[in-house]
Amino acid sequence: MNREKTLKYTLTTFFVTALFGGLFFGYVLSEVNQGKELQKLASYQPTTPTKLYDTNGVLFAELYRHKQELLKFQDIPPHVIQAFLSVEDDNFFNHFGIDFSAIVRAAIKNLLAGRIVQGGSTLTQQLAKTILQERKKTFARKFLEALLTLQIEQEYTKEEILEIYFNLIYLGHGTTGLSSAANVYFQKDVRDLDIAEAALLARLPKAPVHYSPFKNPMDAKNSHLVVLGLMAKNGFIPKDQVGKIHNEFWDRYWPIVITQSPSRSTWGTKLNRAPHFTEWTRQILEKELGDEAVYTGGLRVYTTLDVRKQEIAEEELRKALIEQDRYAFGANFRYAGRADRGLVSLYNLMGSIFPVGVPYITNLDDRQVFRLHLEKEMGPALELLTDFTPSENESSAVKEFMRSSLVFSSNLHVEGAVITIDHQTGYIQTMVGGSRFTPKNQFNRAMQARRQTGSAFKPFVYAAAIQNRAVGSGTGIMDAPLTTITEEGEGYSPQDISGDFRGMVPLSRALSLSLNIVSVQVLMRTGTDSVIDFSSKVTKTNKARFPTGPALALGVAELTPYEMALGYSILANKGKDVIPFSIRYVLNQSGTVVYNREKQVQEELAEEAKTGAIQIIPEATAYIIKQMLIGVATGGTPTATLRAADKGNYKGISGGKTGSTSSYTNVWYCGFDPKYTSVVWMGFDKSSLSLGKGTTAAGVAAPVWGKMYSRWYNEGPYPSFGSTDKPEEIPADVIKGATCSFNGLSPGPNCPLVSNMFLKPITVAGRTLSVPGSRQCDGERDHFRSMDLNDFLQRELDISDDELGQPH
Repeated sequence: MNREKTLKYTLTTFFVTALFGGLFFGYVLSEVNQGKELQKLASYQPTTPTKLYDTNGVLFAELYRHKQELLKFQDIPPHVIQAFLSVEDDNFFNHFGIDFSAIVRAAIKNLLAGRIVQGGSTLTQQLAKTILQERKKTFARKFLEALLTLQIEQEYTKEEILEIYFNLIYLGHGTTGLSSAANVYFQKDVRDLDIAEAALLARLPKAPVHYSPFKNPMDAKNSHLVVLGLMAKNGFIPKDQVGKIHNEFWDRYWPIVITQSPSRSTWGTKLNRAPHFTEWTRQILEKELGDEAVYTGGLRVYTTLDVRKQEIAEEELRKALIEQDRYAFGANFRYAGRADRGLVSLYNLMGSIFPVGVPYITNLDDRQVFRLHLEKEMGPALELLTDFTPSENESSAVKEFMRSSLVFSSNLHVEGAVITIDHQTGYIQTMVGGSRFTPKNQFNRAMQARRQTGSAFKPFVYAAAIQNRAVGSGTGIMDAPLTTITEEGEGYSPQDISGDFRGMVPLSRALSLSLNIVSVQVLMRTGTDSVIDFSSKVTKTNKARFPTGPALALGVAELTPYEMALGYSILANKGKDVIPFSIRYVLNQSGTVVYNREKQVQEELAEEAKTGAIQIIPEATAYIIKQMLIGVATGGTPTATLRAADKGNYKGISGGKTGSTSSYTNVWYCGFDPKYTSVVWMGFDKSSLSLGKGTTAAGVAAPVWGKMYSRWYNEGPYPSFGSTDKPEEIPADVIKGATCSFNGLSPGPNCPLVSNMFLKPITVAGRTLSVPGSRQCDGERDHFRSMDLNDFLQRELDISDDELGQPH
């Protein structure tokens, strides 16, 4: 009886299983024939790069995670296909998509090893996984993979499957597809890959990180020999050639991989003609639109960049940095990275009498000195020693180090930055964040480097004084020895670069000659709080960033090139608000606008215009300081080098101001013409290092500005502030007069006139604010004679006729 029941249950189970199995098999066949899952392959879209365009519609950069370049089957060399099939699916041309023999073989090996050491999936199954893009291991996923695998095998030939596979497979370091991988790993076209290179790539699909030659070179080397062995086993290469192919390949490839950045990726091969600007824009796009849209959405980003101006700015800055490097570390190396040692003995003497608390930089720090001597004295000996060392790792590393590093002093490069803003629209037209953009040098100095601004800050001091009606552009102020007390109770005595004094000087001439003592007096007349409030408004910088002592007048506040450019842009834009931006608008693949920053900026400015907030500073104040800065550019410290044919070669009308800091550590030129405001900064990343004795902003930074603008306009015609028929309109609140050009006092019979512009008196809380009157010039003060610019440069800066206008 029990036997009959057992037989009954067995037969029932068999027939039920057969029934459901048949139904399931029929369902699978039906689904395969319908090809529903195959639609996922047809609809699969490779990740499309986001493209960045400049204001003229020129494509200058792409953003993507995985670069995919489509190949045809006939483009792939046979030995490349053989290498991948030897590793991934040596029975590819014989199975129908699922290889049961491979599954059984893998199960036995895994069981014997006690862990998973081999998979049984076919190359077609791997393709199905890639298309489904679902990593979670579930039965449903496995079923869908199997279904899609069968559909692929039914719909496509084996050659077509291989073509799709080689275009979609991920091979590490941001590479999707064989073409991209060949470029990143070997800088080659797929057609040019040899057997050894194909064997290296063939190991990557299963574990692209573990077998990466850049991240794990020893694992990659060991697995490479295994792959060549499998190719020999399958008859693709002679067995006796395996060792030779392997050794010859690694002899030439090993020095490359051990010195290559582990983070190397397709980013390094991207189209990118403005890397600092692109990186800045990328961060904004990620924040506004999200990672997926940016890297896979195929967006079209229309930016404010002018790539032609950008490349000119990069070229001119780079040439200047190379020249400054030669100066700082060439014949004058004794001054490089140091303060003027001729002042050290005087400093020590003063320090023994007075509490002089300002430190000076004498040389490189201990680590830098050690590195310098290591490369200079020990490098050749170390390289020779490694020739007798059996370790290929250390030997290759030292040789590559010596080849790429050269001398440490040449790696302590002078750095720089350029940024340009169209002050009428807010477009950021150029952004150069440094000498080069590499994995180790991506710091955007244009936007992020805070450095003392020196005399380039003085226009904010003067403009604040004009706005407060403390001075006019022609007000006479005494340039004479001055000592004041800081908030800490210490004595402070500013000095001019020439070391002597000029007596009474009109304010506009004091700005042109960049007189420090006059600037401190202007600050004292105005009040530190007023200057900080003004500077904070135009640079849009927190007031806490500005020190409160008298040295504020000389530019000890640390600002970025971007903040300085914004401040000068507002001065150039009649005091109206400028909102700089880098992205105009973004379109998705269907052409729909998904982000429009330009429209947002226009709406913000329109709202500000309604409320009056658009006027950051009074238009009259901006007009006066702008005219003074035009005077600086046309007859002040930067004029000679800005306009000389062999220097800046700039022939237009512009306004601007130089800025140099103590110990020659920073040089600036901040300038504007009727269209664009640009700031040029140069210095070391280590802020205490000097650019070299005698380095001035007029000699180094101003020519870069001049060359940029000259080339932008192809040396003319230059834009003009107004015209003969329609001169620039003078704001109603500006009163024009004249003072003595020698001393800023009231004109006399023996005194030529200089323009004096100041603001109309106003009444605040019952008190009338107006510019104080000037004393009468007695005609006996004409020994303060007017000098032309060359006389000034020769007398005040001790520059010879031969050196006049030279950078150093």
